[in-house]
Amino acid sequence: MVKGELSRELKFDYALILSFIVLTVLGILTIYSVGKASETIRTPENEHIKQIYWAITGSVIFILLLFINYQKLGEYALIIYIVCILLLAITLLLGKRVRGAKSWITFFGSFGFQPSEIVKIGVIIVVARYLDRIGDDIKSLKNVIITLFIVFIPVGLILLQPDFGTALVYVPIVFTMLFFSEIKYTHLISFLIILGIALVLPLLVTYSALTGSESIAFLQILDDTKTVLLIASTFGALSSVFFIIYKISKKDIMFKATNIFLIFFTGLVLSAILGRFLRSYQKERLIVFLKPTIDPYGSGYNIIQSKIAVGAGGLFGMGLFGGTQSQLGFLPERSTDFIFSIFAEAWGFIGSFFILALYGLFIYRGIMVILTAKDRFGVLVASGIVGMFLFHIIINIGMTIGLMPVTGIPLPFFSYGGSFLTTCMIGASLLFNIEMRRWVR
Repeated sequence: MVKGELSRELKFDYALILSFIVLTVLGILTIYSVGKASETIRTPENEHIKQIYWAITGSVIFILLLFINYQKLGEYALIIYIVCILLLAITLLLGKRVRGAKSWITFFGSFGFQPSEIVKIGVIIVVARYLDRIGDDIKSLKNVIITLFIVFIPVGLILLQPDFGTALVYVPIVFTMLFFSEIKYTHLISFLIILGIALVLPLLVTYSALTGSESIAFLQILDDTKTVLLIASTFGALSSVFFIIYKISKKDIMFKATNIFLIFFTGLVLSAILGRFLRSYQKERLIVFLKPTIDPYGSGYNIIQSKIAVGAGGLFGMGLFGGTQSQLGFLPERSTDFIFSIFAEAWGFIGSFFILALYGLFIYRGIMVILTAKDRFGVLVASGIVGMFLFHIIINIGMTIGLMPVTGIPLPFFSYGGSFLTTCMIGASLLFNIEMRRWVR
């Protein structure tokens, strides 16, 4: 490579790099402010020190990855996929259980990492490689199902831990990548409807049980898995009947009816499986945001305290160590799930707006990487990464202000956690990798 080519290859997107560096620094500062509360409550004092170590480690990985052409990663997609599956399988067998989920692998007693976080990047690379290879054949339903199956295996292993929050992140990742692979919109909409039925139905049943709402009390009959499967079987039988009629009559309306019944059949079957799999407290956490006062001292407690913290910040905030929710320990998971609430209490609306602007800048530059990438593989990798970041940001900030369910999804570059911070650094590095290499022909 000649000198001129090298200089073009190393062209940086300074807006992208500045945004995530500032977010990481502010995150460490916020974690430090929470740690100072340990003088009055039990809070780990050295979390900010550990976060600094992880930030340095992640920065080293970030720099090293820039020297590897992202296209080379696609050539090792099969190996990456096998390693991801093995990591998740080992976690199930030998992992450490934390907060009810067996999702951590520990070394030397105290050092540990969460494979399901790192696997996100691996799955993005694998799916991007597959979608890149099949090209326009993604318009075939068979290839869409294969793509979903590739993702389903690691997601299934994560659900067995069980870690529903982390598994949920893979959904927007794969659908964002399918969208940018130019999947048929009818296929995309069909799968989104199936997903909606699978997720919403068991949550509505739980909401009806908690609130005693008469308007949706009839949903209680769907609390029985056998009943749901019986209804699903009816839709399945209708789909088969209409398919036979279509084969005889060759009328498009019969084919459309077949697909509609098949969508409901698939959605209800998945709903029955999910309703059986999810524990009661997980369902309650997912729907209690609609009305936290249903269980103010249980599932709704975190949301109530989080909204108090955000509101207490006012316009300019109460200062780094002035917040009551953070310093007096009213809000659980202060350095992880609800760190945005702590920042909002400390710096108010102005500080919160600044953070949102930084995330907006980061996502905007990520979208520009998607639109300007020089090859299909780069577009797909970048779209998966941006989809991952955007979902984390929307869900985490949304749950702190009561607009989204509490799922335990951390805030990128901000929340405490070495595995997640490293994953974010790797994701940012790949975006940089794709961006700077578009200048080289």
